[in-house]
Amino acid sequence: MVTPTQAPTKVPQEPDPFYYDYDTVQTVGMTLATILFLLGIIIIVSKKMKCRKADSSPTCKSCKSELPSSAPGGGGV
Repeated sequence: MVTPTQAPTKVPQEPDPFYYDYDTVQTVGMTLATILFLLGIIIIVSKKMKCRKADSSPTCKSCKSELPSSAPGGGGV
């Protein structure tokens, strides 16, 4: 108990463990989102390019299962 003659002792303030620098969090999040978005576009485009090159070769089995137009027996445009 504090009497009027005693000055209250100050407890040292600890830094809040749940303090976030929102500008940094936002910047890192947008950077990661951009990198993942561009990586997805590159993967999609590279698969299409691989299948276009392989359309003429009969050894591309993975592309034949993906593209119905390159299935045996025609059926293409």
